[in-house]
Amino acid sequence: LETTEEIEEISKATRIDTDATTLAAGSALGDRLVVQVTPQRLCFVWAHSPKSVTVPLPLEFQPSAEGAAEVAAAPVQACGGSVCDPYVAVRFHDLSLRLFAICGEDERLELTGLLPGPVRESTVCASLFRKHAGSRTLLTALAPESDGTLRIIDLETMAEVFRAEYVLDVPPVLRNHLTGAAGCALDHLRAVPDVCAPLPRSAGDPQQLARAKEGKAEEDPQKAASKALATAVAAELVEVDADDVGPTLVVLCVGRPVLLYRAFLPDSVAEPGGARSTFPYHFAVFEHDMLGLVERTPNGPHRGVAGLRQAGGIPVGAVVVPPHTGIPALWLVAKRNKLFVHPLPGTQVCGFAQLKAPCCGNGFFGLALPQESGPVAAQVLAPAVAAGLAEGQNGFDLHGPLPLARKPLQRTPRVLATHAKHGMIGLAVSEPIVEASDSAGPSAEEDPLAEDWSIVRAPPVECEQPPPVPRTQPQYELWIDRAKDISKLGQYKFSFDSNEHVLCMEWVTLPGFPEPSLAVGTGVNIGEDLTCRGRILIFSTKDRDPGVLPAVYQRSLKWPVTVVGQWGNYLVHSEGFKLFFERWENNNFNKLAFFDASMCVTSMSSIKNFLLLGDLRKGLDFVQWKEESDSQSRNLRRLSRSPPSSFMTVLACDFVVCGKSLGLVALDHSGTAHLYQYSPHSDGREGDQLLRSCATFFMGSPCRAALRLQTDLGAQCLFMASGGGELLCLKPIDDQVYRTVATLLGMLATRLPYRCGLNPRAFRHHDGPPALVAPRKNIEDAVLLRHFAFLSAPLQASIAEKMRLPVAAIMKVTASCATCHLFNLAPSP
Repeated sequence: LETTEEIEEISKATRIDTDATTLAAGSALGDRLVVQVTPQRLCFVWAHSPKSVTVPLPLEFQPSAEGAAEVAAAPVQACGGSVCDPYVAVRFHDLSLRLFAICGEDERLELTGLLPGPVRESTVCASLFRKHAGSRTLLTALAPESDGTLRIIDLETMAEVFRAEYVLDVPPVLRNHLTGAAGCALDHLRAVPDVCAPLPRSAGDPQQLARAKEGKAEEDPQKAASKALATAVAAELVEVDADDVGPTLVVLCVGRPVLLYRAFLPDSVAEPGGARSTFPYHFAVFEHDMLGLVERTPNGPHRGVAGLRQAGGIPVGAVVVPPHTGIPALWLVAKRNKLFVHPLPGTQVCGFAQLKAPCCGNGFFGLALPQESGPVAAQVLAPAVAAGLAEGQNGFDLHGPLPLARKPLQRTPRVLATHAKHGMIGLAVSEPIVEASDSAGPSAEEDPLAEDWSIVRAPPVECEQPPPVPRTQPQYELWIDRAKDISKLGQYKFSFDSNEHVLCMEWVTLPGFPEPSLAVGTGVNIGEDLTCRGRILIFSTKDRDPGVLPAVYQRSLKWPVTVVGQWGNYLVHSEGFKLFFERWENNNFNKLAFFDASMCVTSMSSIKNFLLLGDLRKGLDFVQWKEESDSQSRNLRRLSRSPPSSFMTVLACDFVVCGKSLGLVALDHSGTAHLYQYSPHSDGREGDQLLRSCATFFMGSPCRAALRLQTDLGAQCLFMASGGGELLCLKPIDDQVYRTVATLLGMLATRLPYRCGLNPRAFRHHDGPPALVAPRKNIEDAVLLRHFAFLSAPLQASIAEKMRLPVAAIMKVTASCATCHLFNLAPSP
């Protein structure tokens, strides 16, 4: 393909072999010569003039007379290759490996005879690698013996600089066996990369290790090769970031997620000139949360890793492409030697490469397989940008747990509300200002509640002297705009009174108001001796010019408005401890029903005609809204509540749904998630008027925001944002899966070593007053569960044997529960 302003296929006009399968492709002679690797030969094309006929002749894969003794067994058909200027490595069906060097237009050398014998005679995966600032080219080869022996060869000296065994067993740490590091033969039995940690009890004794060595010496080479060919997909080195300690090793094997090994330097480095001076690194597995399993080897040629570089050859990331569709490709970036993993959109990507062309600038070229039978789709891709942001701010930063684009606000964001259908954003911001010396609040003439004698407006004791140090207070302001014009956020604004805080906001579509409208609830607290007041306001930008945006409706209340929302055509809001349903009639809101909560409503969520209310100290109220058209009666009835004997400050609450089961979740101020279930029948302690406690789970940081979204068919998860900057997900699962997960986590917690000997499951226990019944354990930690996906094969087999389940079944459960569920929120194509 020739890329100019458009993409045009010129295959027939070039000297490449269009009738053969392309196993690999790359450039040589300083990017002047394109090299094509086919099963029979190497073909060449000039990069600056691809249609030129004066190109080097193809290099046939025939044993040369000079090297016949070394390569006599080499087959004619190749099955894989790798190109890194000036070297070309070609792998054949009988596991042999041949190495060529393109030194000039007419100078092509075969260096196979210089390779170590095990590398050229038995290799299931091979790749070439060179650092952007280095001159040495490394050959990474994976042999079938010893359950996968990884060798790294320095092609400048043709010396083996790194060797690690049992790679297909997925050891947590790969140490160089050539250096004779203490205990490196047991690395495949470890549970954590820390070599100082004790081995698990299932690791065996030295006698068992000796018998394993004897069995390894007597292993059948053909069986080992068959196992490796059926398991190993790729083993490649890639440089993710220029500031990394060393390269990243990407390993793809069947039955595992994408395995990423990060390089680290050992405590002691050998003297210069030793084996470790060329390649002084060890590798430790990096546990990520994209657990899509590699299910099979590729059906044809496959390029597993594509490096990304900017001007000057500086690495800026890499993309790992799985050997089949169904799981996403992974984008790797690093900063300050910390790796970040992000999924590419879609699960059909089968090829990916960097592309610099006039049609896309600095873009990418991708191949995607259709979901059903059909041709492969070739796509030219450009980096995604955040719509609505100004140039230079609309790019997504990948150096974090989630891709993000930033917009400087110059203010402190407080409350956010979005409307996905209309693409609207409402944001309450604040800035610190010096507290005014005059009395706060409206004057008696301006106060709409001047006739309410119950409002305390003056404190019993007043201090006439100003404070020695001026105090500051937040001045709130409301910004409204469309998401596509987020760069102009702030052109529609409204300033609130001093001491007035925005407590809640929600987009509503109410009859009689422009669609959509933003309902805002505020509170004014200027001291414990004065009445805490509030307002409810409704805003709309329809038919409005940018500037100060007046409220289309507002009402002053003698209570703070902590909750506002909509149910059907009704406006739902709180006034202190009361919840009201109101309908717009005759240019005013009429109260139709109310509910008396306990102390102060802090949060609200609804599903169908059921409401879940969180209280400041009294936990949860499960309420039913009932409207009968025949009798014109409307009422709010409490069905159940959390036990009143234990105080709980609820910051957020919502539902989780799994089939026909409904769970009630409360998030308290201590960072604990409480799971309840409503049961109309009582056992004397729970049920009926008291919610049944199902689980408590300590999350680490308090959560004030929760969002219920559907990620799987028949299941709605709860996504929570914590004060510690974390994004958490609570996913409902069925009973059978939960029993498997709970049993597996029990074994992981008791059989594997952990830092400082701490119990990872005990950390999640809620430390609070005793409940009515013994705490139930119906929430498990998927972060701990994810550890099983990266355990070594012997430990996985030992645990599976105790559970009497196959490893593949446990891995399937682990992948479905512990993977990142944000990827499931992507809209279907």
